[in-house]
Amino acid sequence: MNLTPDQLATAIIREASRFIGLREVRPNADWNNPSTPGPDSVLVNELRAMMRPSPWQPGWAYCAAFVEGIVVRALKEHASKFAALFGPHCMTNVRAFKQRKMLNPLPVPGAIWLARHGETDQGHAGIVTTTGTLTRSMATIEANTSLDPSTPSQEREGDWITTRMRKINGAGSLVTQGFIHPGHLIQLITS
Repeated sequence: MNLTPDQLATAIIREASRFIGLREVRPNADWNNPSTPGPDSVLVNELRAMMRPSPWQPGWAYCAAFVEGIVVRALKEHASKFAALFGPHCMTNVRAFKQRKMLNPLPVPGAIWLARHGETDQGHAGIVTTTGTLTRSMATIEANTSLDPSTPSQEREGDWITTRMRKINGAGSLVTQGFIHPGHLIQLITS
């Protein structure tokens, strides 16, 4: 594979950006962009097909399935090793990548962000688009999230695919577990 980490990061962010603005019209099962005229059937069918191999099912939380589908698309024909390891459960992904020493404490653009909800085995995932080293913040593209993060219940649950600003370490009961960098994704699929 001749893809550099920067090229992979660009491909991941470009793919994820295509779905920004979709909002659930049925909980965790169907979406539409309220700012576009008519139904967004083509994009929604593409989203559903992209998440199914995860093995995501309608009605399930979909933040990690969205991330997996995006990364698989960016990796193209080289994605099988990643898809065999990454799945729809965030904390299982944390353990798998931590075991392989591929979970970093700091974000980079194009990285997969994985977080844990309190002391539970529930989590949340997103794609890092930019980082602010001085402010210890990052911008993400996330699925199954809220536009209004003002209440604790909206830290990781919601009905949008959208951009978010987050503290690198997390906030409230949502605690960052680490980041899977594009370079580690390349290392994983070429090993």
